[in-house]
Amino acid sequence: MAVFTAKAEENKWLDDYHQPVGFTWDASAIVNTNYIWRGLYIGGLNLQADASVGYGGAFFNIWCNIGATDWKFHGFLPELDTSIGFSRWGLTVLFIHMYNFDRYSDGRRSRFFDFSDPEDGIGGVNTEFRIGYKVSSKLPLSILWCTRFWGRDGYFDAQGKRHRAYSTYIELGYDFSLPWELVMPVRFAMTPWKSMYTWYEGEFAVVNIQVGLRRDWKLTDYCRLRVAGTLMLNPYAIDKENVKWKTGEPGRQRLNANLGIGIVFN
Repeated sequence: MAVFTAKAEENKWLDDYHQPVGFTWDASAIVNTNYIWRGLYIGGLNLQADASVGYGGAFFNIWCNIGATDWKFHGFLPELDTSIGFSRWGLTVLFIHMYNFDRYSDGRRSRFFDFSDPEDGIGGVNTEFRIGYKVSSKLPLSILWCTRFWGRDGYFDAQGKRHRAYSTYIELGYDFSLPWELVMPVRFAMTPWKSMYTWYEGEFAVVNIQVGLRRDWKLTDYCRLRVAGTLMLNPYAIDKENVKWKTGEPGRQRLNANLGIGIVFN
C-alpha cells in the first residue's frame, strides 16, 4: 500500500528545519514480483504507481495497483487509493481511502464510497487514519500508527452480531545505511487487538518482521532508478504448513518475499 514518509529535507534533527514553502511533487512506478502488505500476501506480479502534489507541507496523493491475485495469475487485482494529509518536521498525518475493485459474496461489486459494509472481510472499501514520525536523516528511526475507522473491517460473533474491529497496525522502523549507497530498512510491527491482521482472531499479536535492501541510481536531477528487495515474516499463528509458499490461501502465508524495480521522480 502507499505510505507517506517525510522527505529528507524535512528530517534534519539538530539541523535547521528547512521547509518547502512552494509547490512540491513526486511520483513513482515500480514493477513488483508480489504485492505484500503489512505481513500479508495480497497478490502476485504487479505494477504499482503513485503521484502526489503538495504545497507548504499539505499534500494530495493517488496510488494504484494493477496486478494478478497470485503468482499463478488466477485473477486480476486492481486497487485505487487516494490520500490527503500534512507533513512537516518528520511528522506526517493523513487520511487514506482504499478501494479494491472486488465483489461481495452476493455478487455485488463494491463502490468507491460505499460504507454499508454488509459482511466481514478485509477488501472492498476502507478509510484509514495514519500518523507517523521519522526523527531525521541522521537518525532514521520511525514509528507508524494506522487505524481503520470506515468501511469493510469487522467480524461476526457467535450470535451473529457484527462488530467493527478498528483494525490497527503499529510499526517501528530503522533505515540502516550500508556501503555502496545501499539502504537496509528494518521493520517490526504489531496489532494491539483483534483485527484484520490476524483474520479477526486473538488479540495482541506481532504480525510483521521485515528486512529489506534498496539502492537508487541517479538518472537525472529529478529521476532515479530504484531496485529493492524485501523479506517478511508474519509470526502470528505460524506453523510448518503456512510458512510455505502457497496460492490457496495467500493471505495466510507467513513467509513472503518481494523484488521490485522502477523509476522514482522528485
